[in-house]
Amino acid sequence: MNTTVDENSRNDLISIDRAELRAYLLEKDAPVFEAELLKFAADISSLPDTTEELFRVHFSLFHELYAIKFDPDSRGYYLHIDPMRIRMLPVPETGGCCHYFPEEGVYCGNAAMEGNYCPLHENIYEDTVTRLSYDPLYDFYMNPENIVFGTSSLLQKLMNGVIIYAFRRGEIERSLAFFDIIKPTGLRIQKRYHELARKYHPDTQHGNEDLMKELNRSYQVLKEVFVV
Repeated sequence: MNTTVDENSRNDLISIDRAELRAYLLEKDAPVFEAELLKFAADISSLPDTTEELFRVHFSLFHELYAIKFDPDSRGYYLHIDPMRIRMLPVPETGGCCHYFPEEGVYCGNAAMEGNYCPLHENIYEDTVTRLSYDPLYDFYMNPENIVFGTSSLLQKLMNGVIIYAFRRGEIERSLAFFDIIKPTGLRIQKRYHELARKYHPDTQHGNEDLMKELNRSYQVLKEVFVV
C-alpha cells in the first residue's frame, strides 16, 4: 500500500480491513507492538518518515482497534489497546478473575468473588462500580476528524511520552509506585505530589530530606510521560 501524503489525502484515514485485523489479533498468543500492527494493517514494510504521516497511520489503526473493541461481534473477547502491548483474547470463564496483566498478556485467573474479580484485585475497580463508564480515547479515535491533530504540539508531547515510556518503563513504574497511583493522570499526579510534599518536606515535623528528593525525582520522571 502506498502511504505517500498529498494535499488531498493527508487528513484521510488509510484503508484497513477490519475483519483481517481482528483475525490477525486473534491468531496471536502474546501481546504485539503497535509497530507490528501498523506494518500489517497498512501493508507497509517500514514506518513513515514524517511525524504527520506516522500519526495518520497510527490514528487509522487505533480508529479500527476501538471499532473492533466495541463491535457487537467482539462480545466475549477483551481487546487491550496499548501502544506497547496490544492483544485480543476471550474473557475468562465465569468465576475467574478478569484482572488483566498487560505485560504477560494474561488474566489473573484466580477465583472471583461475587463480581468479576478476586479479593486481591477487586479494590482496584471498586470506584468504577457507581460511576458512568467513559473512555476519552474511544471518543477521540472514533471521530475521524481528529486525524488533523497530527501537527498539534500537545499531541506531540503525548506521543513523546509514549516513546519515553517504552525506554524507561521500569523507572516510570517505580515512580508510580512511590506516588502510590494505579490509574495516573496529570491532575492526580499533581495532587498526589502536593500531598506527599507536605508530608516529606524537611521543614515539617516528620519531614525526610531523602524522601523529598525521591519525590521530586519521581515527579520529574512522571512529568515526561503524563501531561502535567
